[in-house]
Amino acid sequence: MDISTTLQSSIYYISAYLLYPVIIALLLSVAFILVDTGSFLYETYMRFSGRWVFEFDGEIVSGRFVTAFLTQLDDMNRDDKNFEAKLQKHLNDVEYLISKRLEKTRLIARIGPMLGLMGTLIPMGPALIGLSHGDIETLAENLIIAFGTTVVGLLVGAVSYSIAMIRTRWYDRDMDDMEFISEILTGEEHDEIHEETEKRKETV
Repeated sequence: MDISTTLQSSIYYISAYLLYPVIIALLLSVAFILVDTGSFLYETYMRFSGRWVFEFDGEIVSGRFVTAFLTQLDDMNRDDKNFEAKLQKHLNDVEYLISKRLEKTRLIARIGPMLGLMGTLIPMGPALIGLSHGDIETLAENLIIAFGTTVVGLLVGAVSYSIAMIRTRWYDRDMDDMEFISEILTGEEHDEIHEETEKRKETV
């Protein structure tokens, strides 16, 4: 056996052994999206039912993170000389939580179609071998897997991308409201937080 045949066989077997891990990863992605969709629907209900709407200094503020932010403010001593620094730290913490919440959905939105493409290409080798041997059953079985993984991968990508886009818009509004609250409390603009928010918008 020459080197070329050995290399080709190695690539074939490596890709063939990747099929089941890819399918498992796709199924886990589907499970994640189902849970995330339920969380998204609950958040949609809470936002549009007015459960997270408050009035602050004559202005209406609302949102999941705004609610948590106001709750945290109630526990902070506004007469503390370090109040402004602690408020800034709290805003940074909220920014981190928002990024963490969005990054999982964004990750699935990107790797879902990739896994679907891998699940499409891997079975094509055995399918072509079956075709060359006249084994129609093997050809059909592998094509079913190939097309099925494509559909699942695209579905995972489309749903997760849509959720990430809508949540990004919501959370940008939450950050704007929290910046407004912070500016009212301190009388200063939090330019650094605003710049971070703009960077997050540009990466979507």
